Amino acid sequence: MIVHSSLTLPKKLFRPAIREMQRKYFPNRHPAFDGRKNLYSSGELPFGTQIRDTVSVSDPERNQPKEFDVTIKFANHVDMSLVSQYFSQRIDFPQEACQVLDIVLRNPAAMSFTPVGRSFFTPPRNQIISLGNGLELWYGFYQSSNLGWRPFLNVDVAHKGFPEPKPLLDVMLDMMKKHKSFRDPDPDYNMLRNAGISGLALEDFKKFIRGLKVDYMIPNQPNTRKVYKMNDIRASAIQHRFQLDDGRHITVGEYFERIKNYRLQFPKLPCIHVGSTSRDICLPPELCTVVRGQVVNKKLDETQTAAMVKAAARPADERKRRILQHMMEAGFNRDPCVNEFGISVNDKFEKIKARVLEAPNLEYRERKVKASQGVWRAAQFVSSNQLNTWVVMSLAQRTNQNDLVNFAKTMSSQGRNLGMSISEPCKYVLLHEEARLGRFPTGQVIKQSILPYFKEFKENGVQLVVVVIPDRPPDCYSRVKLAAEVDVGLLTQCIKERTFGRMNPATAGNILLKVNAKLNGVNHTIDRSFCPHLMDSPTMLVGADVTHPSPDQTTIPSVAAVAASHDRRAFQYNMIWKLQPPRMEIIEKLQEIMVDQLKFFYRFTKQKPNKIIFYRDGVSDGHFSQVLDSELSAIRAACRSLQADGSYKPSVTFLVVQKRHHTRFFPTRKEDEDGRNKNVPPGTIVDTVITHPREMDFYLVSHASLQGTSRPTKYHKLWDDSEISEDDLEELTYYLCHLFSRCTRSVSYPAPTYYAHLAAARGRVYLEGQQVNLTNLEQEMRIRTIKDSIKLQSPMFFV
Repeated sequence: MIVHSSLTLPKKLFRPAIREMQRKYFPNRHPAFDGRKNLYSSGELPFGTQIRDTVSVSDPERNQPKEFDVTIKFANHVDMSLVSQYFSQRIDFPQEACQVLDIVLRNPAAMSFTPVGRSFFTPPRNQIISLGNGLELWYGFYQSSNLGWRPFLNVDVAHKGFPEPKPLLDVMLDMMKKHKSFRDPDPDYNMLRNAGISGLALEDFKKFIRGLKVDYMIPNQPNTRKVYKMNDIRASAIQHRFQLDDGRHITVGEYFERIKNYRLQFPKLPCIHVGSTSRDICLPPELCTVVRGQVVNKKLDETQTAAMVKAAARPADERKRRILQHMMEAGFNRDPCVNEFGISVNDKFEKIKARVLEAPNLEYRERKVKASQGVWRAAQFVSSNQLNTWVVMSLAQRTNQNDLVNFAKTMSSQGRNLGMSISEPCKYVLLHEEARLGRFPTGQVIKQSILPYFKEFKENGVQLVVVVIPDRPPDCYSRVKLAAEVDVGLLTQCIKERTFGRMNPATAGNILLKVNAKLNGVNHTIDRSFCPHLMDSPTMLVGADVTHPSPDQTTIPSVAAVAASHDRRAFQYNMIWKLQPPRMEIIEKLQEIMVDQLKFFYRFTKQKPNKIIFYRDGVSDGHFSQVLDSELSAIRAACRSLQADGSYKPSVTFLVVQKRHHTRFFPTRKEDEDGRNKNVPPGTIVDTVITHPREMDFYLVSHASLQGTSRPTKYHKLWDDSEISEDDLEELTYYLCHLFSRCTRSVSYPAPTYYAHLAAARGRVYLEGQQVNLTNLEQEMRIRTIKDSIKLQSPMFFV
């Protein structure tokens, strides 16, 4: 029996305070502390039901001790035998007992690593990897206890960006480099001293510093050192005035020169507002350095994400070695707390049996191809529409007429190879030459410039506009899509300037995979002889996803999206997206969405689906029952509403698709290693031992990882009244990973789920850089309504 005690203590310095209480009152006992307010001990602690004391704890930020009032009070007993009963007697999931197990096993790492959620990190020891724009990479490990067919400890490598411990002046230079033109010299201290920081660089600097701590000190005056939390920026040191205790008003620059005997070197830079928001404490940035080891939960930008992926993507054998290294560092079996609870952890990987599913044959117009190691070569499309009237438009300054003409020739040549007839474009547009946009046009300026062209193209019956997108401004893509799909109703295919600059037949072929799907063509299908029998009757495949704003984006709503198939071969999909309140997990208007999707299916197939197979992405284990109760009811209600007597009741299979987990598979035999990254082969499936002991779930590696270690996708069946066998459902799921229109590779999760993700991303594109009224999301949706000519005539516009 485990004793649970609750604590009352200040928010800062939790663990040092508990360590001090342990030293004074129970030095020979080793309870587990969750870092917040719960303390678990193996048996009673030697002070009865409550103890209260004042302890002194060292505060490293102040270089002096601080006294805190701490109370430990008995809360309840926790029966740990429920864990074994869960396996032997099929009782309900023992939530609190599992929580105790998790907290005890987190104790070793919590004492010496920086905890972030379920992961633990340490500062870089040797080579420091900068992620760019103020962040550096920290390595660490993730751990979580879970119950499969028996208790397991899940350990994996983890990576996170932490603010670099550098002077604020250097952070300013980082932001200026981020927004400089390729023609401009790199910014330096002289530029910062003379011209200061402004525009987008200043906005990014403000976002970066908000909430971070800085170490402030005047050079050669160590007694002035102090740590402050940053709030915002203020006017420059020569402009910002404040009142002294004697009533005089003085600028920040004058204060430091007259009273602190320090003349500022960068007086034109904005001051940093620090400390309490109710007080006017402003510091010159040249005296501030970002404190190391601060946990931030802000979304990485494109540069940081690319650097993170490059650093984190490691072959499977290397990842395996690092996991074992972290296990040794954590030292579970050496930890007195873990030992006191009678727990031991196996220091070896669990070996489990897996199967490798056979890849399907893929059907093209005149021949069938077989996927090999998750990849195949495209043949002529099953069906395609002629591209007779199209335009190539460049928004990039560095492209010229010859570039556009050569691109069109490459597209036409590749079109012939893929069985798609492509005429010469009816027009080439170099927007920078025709509209005189200037050197640094904003996204809004670009949108206003292209709108007249788009309207003209629409009137002239243009089928497609290929748009070359520059790297800047960052919202250029979103403005193009808003203008095309919301304002005009014109089909577009955007290509990044960098991609356009290295155009070749293979790249053009990949672009045509998207273009053909957008023009209602069918690239390929699963060979009929491989098609699962459950698809013999009309079946609608549905993918659903809800994407949430990052924790620092407090004024942005969540986006729900549902993509559904509308053809018998499950290649063509359409999408519906909706805004909903931030962080809402349930798809709020699923009934309304499903009514529209069912009508769309009927419009194209002249049949109602007998089965609905619903792949729901973005749901954590804790929300399973809530999502199932709400969303299955919404699907049922949508079906009933389509028949007057409410008798339309197709069977529903409801699966949750999970990518955000830390389970990884490593081959045990050399002959099973796939490719240079030594992963398990595509089609690897695990549905025993580490899965749920009673419910149906499975892990599937459906793709060949291009870099790093393959992440299996986990599927959990929450509902099925179709009586689909486990094998059939696993096979269907794997086959659907081969039907994603944008590539000739098996992807990491099924096409309907991938399309739902793209649909939600498109909804977020429509919001980029704009103010959203969270109290009237209906109106926000109305002003972003996609034109019917896009939704109905080109339903796969979003791929």
